[in-house]
Amino acid sequence: HRGDLPIASQHLTTMPSDAKAKRAEKRASARQKKAVEGGAVPQGNDDASLASTETAASAAAAARKNTFFERTGKNAAQRTNMNMDIGIQGITLYAGQVGGPGGGEELLDRATLALTYGTNYGMVGRNGVGKSTLLRAIACRFIEVPSFMHVIHVEQECSGDDRSALKTVLEADEEREWLLRMEKELVEDVITEEEAGIGLNEVYERLEEMDSDAAETNAAVILAGLGFTKEMMEQPTKEFSGGWRMRISLGKALFVKPDLLLLDEPTNHLDVFACTWLEQFLVQWEKTVVTVSHDRGFLNRVTTNTIFIHRKRLWYYGGSYDTFLKVRAERRAHSESIAKSQSRRKADLTNFIARFGHGHKKMARQAQSRMKLLERIQGENVELDYDDPYLRLDFPAAQNLPPPCISVMNVSFGYDEGRLLYEDLNFGIDCDSRVAIVGPNGAGKSTMLKLLEAEVIPVTGGISRHPKLRIAKFTQHHLDMFDMDIDPVTHMRKLQTAVGEPDSIEESRKYLGRFGLSGDLALRPIKTLSGGQKSRLAFAELAWRQPHILLLDEPTNHLDIETIEAMAMAINKFAGGVVLVSHDERLIQLTADELWHVERREGDKPGSVTIFDGSFDEYREMLQDKFQSQNLLHVGMAKRK
Repeated sequence: HRGDLPIASQHLTTMPSDAKAKRAEKRASARQKKAVEGGAVPQGNDDASLASTETAASAAAAARKNTFFERTGKNAAQRTNMNMDIGIQGITLYAGQVGGPGGGEELLDRATLALTYGTNYGMVGRNGVGKSTLLRAIACRFIEVPSFMHVIHVEQECSGDDRSALKTVLEADEEREWLLRMEKELVEDVITEEEAGIGLNEVYERLEEMDSDAAETNAAVILAGLGFTKEMMEQPTKEFSGGWRMRISLGKALFVKPDLLLLDEPTNHLDVFACTWLEQFLVQWEKTVVTVSHDRGFLNRVTTNTIFIHRKRLWYYGGSYDTFLKVRAERRAHSESIAKSQSRRKADLTNFIARFGHGHKKMARQAQSRMKLLERIQGENVELDYDDPYLRLDFPAAQNLPPPCISVMNVSFGYDEGRLLYEDLNFGIDCDSRVAIVGPNGAGKSTMLKLLEAEVIPVTGGISRHPKLRIAKFTQHHLDMFDMDIDPVTHMRKLQTAVGEPDSIEESRKYLGRFGLSGDLALRPIKTLSGGQKSRLAFAELAWRQPHILLLDEPTNHLDIETIEAMAMAINKFAGGVVLVSHDERLIQLTADELWHVERREGDKPGSVTIFDGSFDEYREMLQDKFQSQNLLHVGMAKRK
């Protein structure tokens, strides 16, 4: 049972029809008032009066120049036809060109952006090919998308202030907020219609067009789906962590429903519950979405088309990510077959020309004919597709220890006195354990790893560890702890000297090379590395420690799909135990033998940790049934142009 239902159901009790009736009442009152005011409504053929009124209104409208994107009313961007597709050719883009210093390497060269309205696109490609840069270029209109299209890019967390999470999401629709303010000021005679540049009747019509009366209910449902309880919805945004503020940013975009929604790694800060809800929500989305994600399962369930950034071009494939892989492999096999056939023909023709090119007159003519055929074949050469070098990861393990490595007995824990996160925990971890911890954010999944590592101490009960046990732990927090001014080789050498080992450049490079940090990349300052490259440096440090047990807290953030596949293979080859907290379905399915579900504390009742008896697919199905029963997927689509 979740605590986020009451607010959604509570808002549903305020029937939109009641609010519409009150609005109609106000509209009738406004019309009556206008009729009573002498000369307010031109009658007969008073053209001068009409022209004067229209001129004043036009001047006021020109003066106000709203900064928000207007989707309704006479100032909304007009399109010449109903075509909402995007087709832009000749796109050239450089690293750092958008929102950066510029001067970086070329990412795209004469690429074509082609988006069909109402399609859900997944954008894929290796780290560093320009996926995020392309989304930024579209969002800031560096790439000139049609002006009538409302574009929102979800990339950064919202700023924290005194407004509640619910109010922040509601106020994301700036047009609605402005119309509500105009309604209030016009009804209370604070300003006139000429000063406002809009009539009260138009305000009511536009509010009704965007289904304003259902706004609060829709916002509450979206936040509930993203994991917010009723209490959290009323909490000031400044009290939330960066991960939760990122969810609020995502909620704002989903609430406004732009024509083009750009999502850059939307699942990075979500738990399995919120990821599953977001999948279901986006499947029902009626407008255009472009999603960059490392989560293969998410892309397979949400997207219907795939954009592949490769060799500085955008390649388009129909279908989900798995379909893209299959079609690309088939095309590549077909191209390789044609290339081999052409190669054989060229070899035969070249041999014939070499033998008879200067011989008998008749044979020489045939040789010349063969030369023309050879030139034509060379002009029709098939361009073979190729992949970037596949990254291989390797986690060496220490010598196996007999069980039990870690024993948890009757443990309870909480950060605040009298408020336990969970109680009565009893389980063990050995060198053959493969455990994935799942559950809602805030339930204590990361805290579970801290307990295993002895970073925090139980309130009651005890945790025993084998005296020779070595644990290595990865968290996103560790990425921020690096000395950003040194290079990866220096970082690894410092680790060696810290434990009294000989300072060896060769040893440092050996571990870095296992994780794709070789050559000049290993000598660049850490601050210049991408998020994925910093994660690889952290993995190299884990490998250097040669642990018995790996603790991994959201290890897939910042990694591309290919690197996640390589990580899964490395974990499966690892001879020690693994406990991971992750929302990435693919990684969990490939590596975990057990699912441990952490239930969040509810009221005075502490949370719990239970073993889920089933596969990850069955766990997701359980969550989907919960969404349906709690009515968390039915957000009304506004009637917007």
